[in-house]
Amino acid sequence: MSVEAVGNPPPEADQIRLEIEAKLPEIISSFSQVLQQQFGFNDLQVGGFTVVPRQESGDKISCDEDGCSIT
Repeated sequence: MSVEAVGNPPPEADQIRLEIEAKLPEIISSFSQVLQQQFGFNDLQVGGFTVVPRQESGDKISCDEDGCSIT
C-alpha cells in the first residue's frame, strides 16, 4: 500500500513517506487493534488512512473512494 501526499507536504515528505510505507502494515494493524480493544468495534478493521501535514490539519479534509484533498 502506498502513501499519497495531499496539501503542501514539507521538504522531507519523501523520506517520511518511505518510513510510513515501510511501517504501514504494523500501523494499520495497531489502529485496528485500538478500534477493537478500546472502542469495541470488533467487526471492523482499518483498510487505509491519509496522513496530512500538521500545519494544514485545521483545514477541511475531504475524502472519497479515490483519495483525499484539503480545501
